[in-house]
Amino acid sequence: MNYFIEAKELVDYSKKNLISIKAEYDNSLKDKEVKKSLLIEIKNFMENLRSALDYTAHGLFHKYGDTTVSNPNIYFPYAWSSLDINGFRTKNIINRKIPGLVLNRSDIVAKLETYQHFHNPDNDWLPKFMELNNENKHQKLNPQTKSETKQLNISSKGASMILGNNASITIGKGASIRFGKTVIPGSQTFSANNPPITFGKGEKKVVTWVSFIFVSNNELVIPLLEKTVTGVSKIITELSNI
Repeated sequence: MNYFIEAKELVDYSKKNLISIKAEYDNSLKDKEVKKSLLIEIKNFMENLRSALDYTAHGLFHKYGDTTVSNPNIYFPYAWSSLDINGFRTKNIINRKIPGLVLNRSDIVAKLETYQHFHNPDNDWLPKFMELNNENKHQKLNPQTKSETKQLNISSKGASMILGNNASITIGKGASIRFGKTVIPGSQTFSANNPPITFGKGEKKVVTWVSFIFVSNNELVIPLLEKTVTGVSKIITELSNI
């Protein structure tokens, strides 16, 4: 069995699966409910990518690992959110998950550390993804909530102003804001929930962004899934070429 090929095939399948998830996601938003089909697709997506990482760990163990234990439990090593590099090393996580790798390929050990959240904040998807996949939370993946964020966009002749959901601007009497061919006169406070009075040529609109979040960690669903499939793909590609 070629573990790296298996891992890559799971990633390729997950990339296609994400397209289907986004379609189901949009349907759930339109119908204002979390459809069971969406939850099933997300569950399968996450399981497949977790398996891809574990297959990669098996591939590394098969090539460079060593242990006297029969049928060792091999898993992809990761640092949970509260664990720093010192704790990661002290707990000997890499050698516990892939026995023998520390002695035989210290360069790969160093590479595995670069995928952890403590090495780069952009890697924070890894512990979030892994923690969602643990057995207890995995059984509770279905509770999700809907959050709405409004955004005010004002634009004129190439210039623009964007206000987020909790932002507001107050213009005093006698003052004004001018950009492009639009003027926002004074004596008013405006926000995404209360668009301003404007004069001149320009466009003013309120955009309502609607999304689902994972209840257990308040992460937006689609961005986390996108980061995960990209991150897992990168890890497998790099480690399979070592």
